[in-house]
Amino acid sequence: MERSSIRVLNALIRRVIGDRDLYQQAARGVREPGLRVILEESADALTGIAADLQREVGAAGGRAAQAANAGVSGVRRTVMEASVRLSSDPDMSYVRSLEHMERRLLGAFLKLEATSADRALVSRHIARLRLLHLDMTSVGRAAGP
Repeated sequence: MERSSIRVLNALIRRVIGDRDLYQQAARGVREPGLRVILEESADALTGIAADLQREVGAAGGRAAQAANAGVSGVRRTVMEASVRLSSDPDMSYVRSLEHMERRLLGAFLKLEATSADRALVSRHIARLRLLHLDMTSVGRAAGP
């Protein structure tokens, strides 16, 4: 694996960890226990994806990212919490934020799959990410507009 591939994977790891942290934050903030379970399971799935990517970077002799980008994550967390505070339905605000985030994360994986030499590594996580995004989309639809 080239240094540039390690750099790209580390950026992806940081993003996955940041998204996982937002799922955990949302799970602590929602009122509905069933939604809390879904969010915790989604956070666990992202933890697994990050761990797999970290193993690949380590196996290639690189140093894998262990945390999200603090600045970016802080901004995203602040925006999500502001949206929740202003919402008449805080649980749905969390869901909408996470749904948007998952769409962007899936897009990043799809883009990397199309352009990367590490296509097989990235491809095996796309199905999981599609399921996470489908969960958030389904929960959002079930709750209505």
